[in-house]
This record gives sequence, structure tokens and C-alpha cells, in this order.
Amino acid sequence: MFLITGATGNVGGKLVALLTEQGHDVRALVRSPATANLPSGVEVVTGDLDDLDSMTRAARGTSAIFHMQASPQPAQTETLIAAARGAGVDRIVAMTSIGAVLEPLPIMGTFFRAREDLLRASGLQVTMLRPNTLMTNALWWCDSIKQAGTVSDPCGEGRLPAVDSDDIAAVAAVTLTRPGHEGRAYILSGPEALTSREQVGILADVLGRPITFIENTPAEHAAAHSHGSPQLVPVIENLYTMFRTGRAGVLTDDIANVTGRRPGTFRAWCERNTGAFR
Repeated sequence: MFLITGATGNVGGKLVALLTEQGHDVRALVRSPATANLPSGVEVVTGDLDDLDSMTRAARGTSAIFHMQASPQPAQTETLIAAARGAGVDRIVAMTSIGAVLEPLPIMGTFFRAREDLLRASGLQVTMLRPNTLMTNALWWCDSIKQAGTVSDPCGEGRLPAVDSDDIAAVAAVTLTRPGHEGRAYILSGPEALTSREQVGILADVLGRPITFIENTPAEHAAAHSHGSPQLVPVIENLYTMFRTGRAGVLTDDIANVTGRRPGTFRAWCERNTGAFR
């Protein structure tokens, strides 16, 4: 039995489906079972990464945990570690980010590194999955494409090897269910490093419609996407400044080495997701 946190998310949902297809027993941690919409046969449990008691109950009787948290702060990782110990589970596969190991460390990377430090110090058998930027981030462009036929982006000539969440789920499935990955860390990237302008060009070609690319600055992007939270502005600006310099353009073979298959391309992802942009 495997416990999946973030079980309704872009990666967790696909991991739940993949493990179920492979015949594994899966327990999915959700906040609202009524709206979870998970595959038949999945054991759905209500829990919260901020609540140690519910996490310990959810972990009890499982052999390994997939850990994915949305909160940038390390408290939820501390709760997960305590729950795993309380339930007698010693295997965790944790999704963090390539940002945890880039130097100089971006502000957002400090959050991921803090979580990794806790996991390493826990004494548990941990595997770190460090994806690069996700292809699903292109869904943030949906509204502007539909409404104005435009995409605004501050990455300039910085190249990013965006990774398909299907491939992250495939790596997670292998590392959860097969031995030999304990204590390892994998940087997960797509097969090609593209600029945002190139990504938009591919998407426009797949959709068969023009999309105007508008380049803005990291500061402008941060001001527009901080959701009214002033403390987020320097974090977002710092992140996109790093992207702009190309420091996150790291290509690896880790997906192929773990799963035995090449990672999917951005074009293939666009072809599967055209409906979201129309």
C-alpha cells in the first residue's frame, strides 16, 4: 500500500492512476473526498499536511509515502516526517525542485532546500525528485491566449527544459515500488531547453492560430502576479531573473535512466492539451 499526498494534483493524480493501473494498492490523501474524482479501487482518506493526527492515521499500514506539498514553508515536511515515524513507515519519495540545488540559491530554492535538509536529517530512507519547470505552467497562458491571443513572459533568452508531469509520475512510480533508489536524488528535465518564445511558437503551431509574444521584465511580471501579496514580489522577481539568465537550463538523462523511456517533448504535451487553450 502506497500513500500519495497531493493526490488530486498535476503529478499526484497521475501517479495515483499509474500505480492503480499497475495493480498496486493506493491510498490517496485528500481534503475533500466528495470532489476527489479518483480511480475505482483507490482508498481515499481525509487528511491535512498541517494535522499530525490525520497524517499518522493515513500513513499507518503503508510501505512508502509520496510527498508533495504546496506550502513553501517546511512545517508540512516536519509533520510528514513525524507521521511516518509514528506509523512505522521508513520510505519517502519527495517531490522538491531543481531550485534546491542551483547556485547561487534563488529565494524560492531556500524553501525547497530547507525541506530537503529536514528529510535528509530524518533518518528515513528518502528519494528526492527535483523537477525543472513544469510543462503544465503553460496553462497559465490560457486566459490571455483565449481573450487576446497574447502571452506575456519575462524569461527573455533564458532556456528551460520543461518537464511533463506524466514523466514525473512515472519516475515517482518506479522509485516508490522498486528498491535501489533510497538516498538518491534525481533532476527531472524535458528533452530540450526552450525559450518561452519558442514554447509559444510551438503552441501556436499546434493550435493553428497566431499568438503574439510580449516580453516583459521580471519586475513587471512579479508585480502582476503577486496576487496582492507584497512579500511574494521579490520571490517571483528573483525566480524569473534566474530563468532569464538561463541558470535553470539543466538537461539530464535521469528520467530515461530511471524509467527506461525518453521524456516527452513540449510539442507532444501541447498536442495532448489543445482543448485547454480553445
